[in-house]
Amino acid sequence: MIGLSTSWTSKNAQSGEELLGPIFDLGFEGVELEFRITQKIYQEILPTLRAHELRVLSIHNYFPVPDILPPDKAGGDCFPLSSLDKEEREKGVYYTSRTLEVAHDLEVGVVVLHLGMVETGLSKDGLQKLYREGRWNQEGEELLQREIEERGRQRTAHLDAVFFSLERILKRAERLGVTLGIENRYYLQEIPDKEEIGIILDKFQGAPIGYWHDTGHAAVLEALGVLRHEELLQLYAPKMVGVHLHDAIGVDDHKAPGQGEINFEMVKRYLPDGAIKIMEVHPPVTKEEVIKGLNFLKKERIGL
Repeated sequence: MIGLSTSWTSKNAQSGEELLGPIFDLGFEGVELEFRITQKIYQEILPTLRAHELRVLSIHNYFPVPDILPPDKAGGDCFPLSSLDKEEREKGVYYTSRTLEVAHDLEVGVVVLHLGMVETGLSKDGLQKLYREGRWNQEGEELLQREIEERGRQRTAHLDAVFFSLERILKRAERLGVTLGIENRYYLQEIPDKEEIGIILDKFQGAPIGYWHDTGHAAVLEALGVLRHEELLQLYAPKMVGVHLHDAIGVDDHKAPGQGEINFEMVKRYLPDGAIKIMEVHPPVTKEEVIKGLNFLKKERIGL
């Protein structure tokens, strides 16, 4: 089964019907609930979810939008688990635990997690900006090397903060029977990078934690020369618990599968049978493009 992330509808949805109606209309049987859904809308859709009219395959932290935030501040990184500020990190642990409780209540096995970032003092989107402006060949390699070096100097404290956060969160996850899926990220400064995925999974070996692969993020970092998409899959497919399926052109991702440059036939070779499969597209992807994307994945025999 391939589910659809509510990221396609949640940005503009003002009601439960506006959130789930378009997903029902396209015939999806599964869904990922993500971090833009408010408590009000969650309560509206709860009867539908409890009746299993639409199967919740995964939940993306933080869910629903934390009650201390306005909806426009919602995000997977609103309280970074890597923060060096104790109060901010405590909020991250608390609201992640709340997400785990929702997952347990809805009998959802996996929560997708962002882990924060390494604060380098450099612009987070500097590499992507150079690429979009056509200045990559002139300045990209130099900025990439600066980012790698600065990230390396600053990462230890942030990784320690992630370890501290995860130790507490995983105790709660184990009691609730929920697995954490740590996601590969879009920006170089974000945690985890290629090496850190392995460091984290090894450190918490035996705990309910696995790798969540994002095809678009991997493709973007490949375009920037940071890593090879296939190498991520080779390294971590055995520990993969789920995948976000979307396409990318250059550094622009969250396009419908088949509408970009990603080799999904290659991706398919590494997907474990039990991995949760979620199409994660964003506006302005149209209904017709979502249908084409789903048909493309079925043609590639992904999710069957």
